[in-house]
Amino acid sequence: MKLHRLALSVSLVCALGSIATTAEAARVAPKGKVRVHLDTEVLSWTHGRPYYDPGEAPDPANPRWNVIGFGAGRPVTIDGNPIGGASVIALGVGYGIHRHLILGARFGMNLSHSFDRNNDPNDDENDDSQTSFVGTFTPYLEILPIAEGPVLPFILVRTGFTGATLTSNDGPNWTRGGAMAPLLGVGFGAHAFVTPYFSIDFGLTFDYRWVHGVGRVGGPAIPPGPAPVWSRTAQSFTLAGTLGLSTWF
Repeated sequence: MKLHRLALSVSLVCALGSIATTAEAARVAPKGKVRVHLDTEVLSWTHGRPYYDPGEAPDPANPRWNVIGFGAGRPVTIDGNPIGGASVIALGVGYGIHRHLILGARFGMNLSHSFDRNNDPNDDENDDSQTSFVGTFTPYLEILPIAEGPVLPFILVRTGFTGATLTSNDGPNWTRGGAMAPLLGVGFGAHAFVTPYFSIDFGLTFDYRWVHGVGRVGGPAIPPGPAPVWSRTAQSFTLAGTLGLSTWF
């Protein structure tokens, strides 16, 4: 019985020592380290409205749209198509330029081409297709009030843009729409280090986007028209709770 108690005591001391060692090892100072990360949204709300030029009469119907999303592993809203559709999983890379600062950027792209075909030679849709592209680039700065520790709170400031195109081909004729959305965002959160090289990241972010659009048409059956002009079309904000994973080296 005494031997059993002794073994149990030794095991308990070893376990506590292991936990203490792990906690001590996880005290990370990000200065001089490279951070590679993926971020997802757990919960988000996006609200948008059309944009009106100064002096332009607003739509009496007051159109607006809301999108509420929930679920682990969802793509970050600001990385997706500004006018809806394709989403992007952006990869982030940062570097500790100062004991209280991490400078980095998130970037990603999605290119897809779709077409339907059948064996009916008289079906005009056999030469139709769609090609879409979405790209995002968002530089960011994290301000760390605490420069070293197992949990590092941060304040986030970011800006950047997401762009997208959608080209619909009807035989040799085509219609192409483009969108560009500059953004400005802020947030706060924390990096919780499991090991010195791996952290789970929690955050709450607010981003505002100004959506600009342009349309073009072309092909043998399309008469020449005026040159397309970019114009501001909408504005939206997204409030999101985020969950991410980071490696540090």
